[in-house]
Amino acid sequence: MKLVEKTIGRCLRETAERYGEQTAIEFGDWTCTWSELDEVTDLLAARFYRDYGIRTGTHVGIWSLNSPAFVQACLALYKLGAVAVVFNAANSVDEMTDQLTRSDTEVLFYGAGCRDSIFDEMIPEIRKGAAGVRHFLHIEERESGVWLRPEHFSEGSRKKLPLDQVCRTMAEVPAKAPACIIFTSGTTSKPKPVVLTHYGIVNVNLHVQKCMRWTHEDKVVVAVSMYHGFGLNTGLAACTILGMTMHLIPSFRTQAVWEAIDRYHCTVMLGVPSMYLALVRKEDNAQYDGSALKSGIVGGSVITTEEYREICRRFPDMHLIPSFGMTEASTSGSFSDWDDPLRSGQITGGVFYEDTMARIRDVNTGQIVGKNRIGELELAGFNLFKEYYRMPEETAEAFTEDGWLRTGDIGYFNDYDEICLTGRKKELIIRAGENISPREIEKAILDSGMTKKVKVVGVPNTFTQEEIAACIVTEDGEAFDGQALLRFLKPRLSYFKIPKYILTFRQLPVTASGKVRLGELKQIAAQRAEDTEGLRQIANTEKGSYYICDVK
Repeated sequence: MKLVEKTIGRCLRETAERYGEQTAIEFGDWTCTWSELDEVTDLLAARFYRDYGIRTGTHVGIWSLNSPAFVQACLALYKLGAVAVVFNAANSVDEMTDQLTRSDTEVLFYGAGCRDSIFDEMIPEIRKGAAGVRHFLHIEERESGVWLRPEHFSEGSRKKLPLDQVCRTMAEVPAKAPACIIFTSGTTSKPKPVVLTHYGIVNVNLHVQKCMRWTHEDKVVVAVSMYHGFGLNTGLAACTILGMTMHLIPSFRTQAVWEAIDRYHCTVMLGVPSMYLALVRKEDNAQYDGSALKSGIVGGSVITTEEYREICRRFPDMHLIPSFGMTEASTSGSFSDWDDPLRSGQITGGVFYEDTMARIRDVNTGQIVGKNRIGELELAGFNLFKEYYRMPEETAEAFTEDGWLRTGDIGYFNDYDEICLTGRKKELIIRAGENISPREIEKAILDSGMTKKVKVVGVPNTFTQEEIAACIVTEDGEAFDGQALLRFLKPRLSYFKIPKYILTFRQLPVTASGKVRLGELKQIAAQRAEDTEGLRQIANTEKGSYYICDVK
């Protein structure tokens, strides 16, 4: 496929010219067309330019749940060549202060709030610590349910806006200029600010269109948050580039997504496995008609084959395509086969699309290996990120000497050239010379039915380098039968993969986006493994002793 030199702002203008009267955004019963969206973002961009000094290259933050105002602000920034810096709506005051400072954000657009957090109440404290932010602007101050339309700008106010400047600027923004900064989820360290370009985002979505067979007649339910790459790029940007309608939901709610499919006839869904499973496991889901849904991308975390089949049974008309992606690769990287996603008999990340390359490097020898050999996945191509903003050392460390991205993902290519992921390099446990994938152990523990959530980590050991600790979430007040778990695992795992330590938790430490804080969890696990007084032995075999500990 020929790669194109276009910005997202230019794509919006072309989409408006091609599909002007088609609906661009649905938000409940509120709608606007592509022509209206194109015009109002011109007007907003002119206002941003005149009133707030936003120029090409200015870093402007958006801190909000999904809304029309988020979309309008973001697209107006793209037209100016400004860099949209998106922040997790669940961020604390300290996290916002830190990320605003590290990203050199000069203007912050913010919404109403998230769950129990009211942003207006947090802004005064954030303002104290983020001295570089010149303007804090509430983008949801208009009457509820009323978002900007072209007619909200009077003829007199239009004449005062530098619309000609916006048109000139949009034409001058290079395709390879930065478009956005997305903070990666920090499980082992602080989230890193990933800089993505218009060129990468636009061309990735043209490949996604080919893999997913999307057309401008599709309507996408955007319930994944637009402060993540999945929602911002495969949601907002893809719809803008391809002319699909985006049906916005502020944040994932099972009933709202069902209504989007049943009442509003959405044809495409983007989601992580837990979202799809929540839909099919909703007690009264039989009352909803799911036949409108024709395709969906599932990614972001592990899904089992049985879970996949459970979802497909409820949505038999949907092509549900497992995908591998990462923020540093402009979100989407590979897709499973459209007609037979399970052709290899298991869930895979699929095949990487053309114009990109992927390879596996053995983590012990450093050699590039062939099919069915496990190692670290490395990527190359047009879709790679520009940099971690103001983090030159971390950026350099992310790439090999010959310019390939070290993904940190461990896996192998099967006989169909599909990527099969088995874990993360940072999570890899090395016990007595054996490389052990935590995911394999986690799956076996989940198969026992004794818990719904588990994270397996390595803890330091003098003799074996690392031992295995299974951090298991239990119900409040429920005693966990560690001996029963060991009996279940014994015939299913090699002896060296059976956890030496079973640590029970009420809940695991997580980030604002819900990912387990791996560094913190490993520290807790290591401390507990050394605390001989807190450990209770539950088995003693020729292969070693096994212990359990309750972590409050």
